[in-house]
Amino acid sequence: MSFQYYALPQNTSGAALIPISNAPTPLAFLTVVTDDANNLVTLRANIGWRAALSTTRIIYKIWRTAPGTGTLVCSVQDGAENFNDYAATTDFSDVVSVTPNQPVTFILTAETVDVGAQASVVGPLSFTAFGTNLTVISYYELINNTVGGANIPIAQAPVPLAYFTVNVQAGQTVILRPSVCWNITGSSLPKVDVLFKLWRGAPVTGTLVCSADDSADVERAAVTSFSHVDSGFTAAQTVTYVLTAEAPDINHAANITGALTVTASVQTIGAYAVLPQNTSGSVSIPLTTAGTPLASLTLPISAGMLVSLRAAAGLAFSSGTSSGTVPVLYKIWRGAPNTGILIYSTLDSGETGFDKFKVTALGTIDSGFTSTGQVTYTLTAELVNASAAASIIGPLTFTAVPEN
Repeated sequence: MSFQYYALPQNTSGAALIPISNAPTPLAFLTVVTDDANNLVTLRANIGWRAALSTTRIIYKIWRTAPGTGTLVCSVQDGAENFNDYAATTDFSDVVSVTPNQPVTFILTAETVDVGAQASVVGPLSFTAFGTNLTVISYYELINNTVGGANIPIAQAPVPLAYFTVNVQAGQTVILRPSVCWNITGSSLPKVDVLFKLWRGAPVTGTLVCSADDSADVERAAVTSFSHVDSGFTAAQTVTYVLTAEAPDINHAANITGALTVTASVQTIGAYAVLPQNTSGSVSIPLTTAGTPLASLTLPISAGMLVSLRAAAGLAFSSGTSSGTVPVLYKIWRGAPNTGILIYSTLDSGETGFDKFKVTALGTIDSGFTSTGQVTYTLTAELVNASAAASIIGPLTFTAVPEN
């Protein structure tokens, strides 16, 4: 085994309706058997959901063996509001040690934090397991990588969250994927921003390779996941990466509560697209109801191949529009937008006057290839309401990784 996955048969927003209450609800499970070369498993979950009653917080958990009675390996808490930013996409990850050649089952569950709160998983829903080892992946995560496993205060000065090194050969690329769960401390109005930065070398004095600005208000809980592909290495070297976080607005603060996972993979990448400067505020790409193409990838495929598609986009909702709540629908097409095959979509939302910055992470698997050839994927984003306004501001990353 090198790769296992579960995804909805139609992995799009609105393709499912799974009610979530205060009791844990199983969403997906994977049974993994790694070979002698792999003693680690990277687990990733991507879930589209909506708040159904008032302000709702959901805890997503990954269990080893069985929910409740097994080992809790990872959890995050995310929030949304029924009457405002009601749509959310939660994406998170964990790296787990396993014994080669012995099967182990992982289960993804969801539950509301508060009794009486209601929500529904509506799609997409993806859960993947990638067998690997330390020659392929470097990573940092909390020792207790669960909600409440950390209490790291974030204010205006950058706070280092994760530090790790990667051995890179000439011509290789490094796929960086942070995922951080955080909560607002103190006032949530009008919003609290947390700006995450990935540095090559030391924080501030090193090279800023990627940044993402995410915000929350009365829901108070958020999960920020984004990605970047670092390239241009002309010689073998050991590269140091550091993830930092800061709350740029004075008198506003947050805590990193867990989970916190950062992975750096040097596995083969089929194709990728990143902004020339892949940082928050580096571009302004306006969205429309017709759909805006954001990135396109073309890669060779063969019969039986699986393609892992992941993307991340930083968004800003414009003030002064007639619609305070702004839903944005992201889509991944095989082929051209609209005329091709829609293989993934997710709905995320924010508010023009409050949590106006949003980072959305996407993830799905494409399969069913019966012959050798080429395939093109296109990432688009569109406004649901014509009266709304929003723009992609960075980061913007789109990757296609062949999996066997």
